[in-house]
Amino acid sequence: MSEDIAGIGRKRPQLNIPIELLDLDNENPRLAKKSITNSQIDLIQILYEQFDVEELAYSMAENGYFDEEPIVVVPQKMPLDYNPRLDVEKQQLYLQDLIQKNKLRFTVVEGNRRTATLKLLLDSELRKKIKVAKDFPMPTSEKVVSDLKVIPAIFYLNRENISAYLGVRHIAGLLKWEAYAKAVFLASRIEEGIAKNKTIEESIKEVQRQTADRTDVIKKQYLCYKVLNEAENDLNFDTSNIKNKFSLITVALNSPSIREFIGIQSHKEIDFSKRVVQIKKIESLGKVLTWIFGNGTDQQPLLTDSRKITSRLAPILSDEDATEYLIKYGVLEDAYERSGGEKIFLTKKLNEAIKNMQTALSVAYKYKTNEIEHLVDECIKAGEELKKMLR
Repeated sequence: MSEDIAGIGRKRPQLNIPIELLDLDNENPRLAKKSITNSQIDLIQILYEQFDVEELAYSMAENGYFDEEPIVVVPQKMPLDYNPRLDVEKQQLYLQDLIQKNKLRFTVVEGNRRTATLKLLLDSELRKKIKVAKDFPMPTSEKVVSDLKVIPAIFYLNRENISAYLGVRHIAGLLKWEAYAKAVFLASRIEEGIAKNKTIEESIKEVQRQTADRTDVIKKQYLCYKVLNEAENDLNFDTSNIKNKFSLITVALNSPSIREFIGIQSHKEIDFSKRVVQIKKIESLGKVLTWIFGNGTDQQPLLTDSRKITSRLAPILSDEDATEYLIKYGVLEDAYERSGGEKIFLTKKLNEAIKNMQTALSVAYKYKTNEIEHLVDECIKAGEELKKMLR
């Protein structure tokens, strides 16, 4: 039974690895929304500019590296004589020997921010290349420098083995990824399962088991990921802002009228083995994304408040005339007026007022004061003004 449970009976080798044998991970979901290349310098640049490594640098420069926080690594290439069935202690001795001989390099799957910080602290030439600020912290002593050069790491043989750990840590745990990074991780795990001839449902259930996330949430995230992926492939505009606000795609796809406009089914009904957006509807998808996010170049978003996705855009797209007006003129509020949205709003508010007045009737007899009479007069006056408007 323990073989089927990711956290049981799976003790991993723990190694001490020099920083120069560690490479950052260009498949890291957290970096997925950035312009990633295979260049280590580019990855460090992104982490320096956008993930606040300076905060870590101050601690490490003063205190060294805390061994209680090992990174997690996978090897880039293993020797043919490696035997993963050896007990953990023998594996550690074997791997540590390769490390001492500089015969093994590793990719950091968990701990890229820490690793980038260490590389910046220890390499003055690297700091010059990515133009690190002059007040960036420096190690306070040679003893600290020595401590930072070699750090503890937990060894996994491949990425597949580490998936359950990452899922629990970053999907259900305290260190949750932002929406797009989460979607990238879930999609990659699902597609790994499909590559092994599992069905979509089987792959999603496996991911659900590993991450402790709900199946419907995983399906929604996967649908949003596939929608954006098809937009990237078929539409010609910058998607970086969409990735930064990825959760808004989920908000949009929760609306039946928006889904109908771009021609996709809900996460419960859709066939994930096919395109989720038909080619004939890809232009409609482009319009929705531009209205919500802008196109990254010459068009700004029409919806300056995310709440307007459901309060404005959804009602517009449920009305043919309002939709045509929005497409033709690009004026959100004017299109909304043509959708009947304001009438719905007015009816809702009047119904609320009636309900509140009826509720007040049940207790008003207890409070025959001038203040209450004044408020009642104001209600009557507002009602009379409404009636005049209607006439």
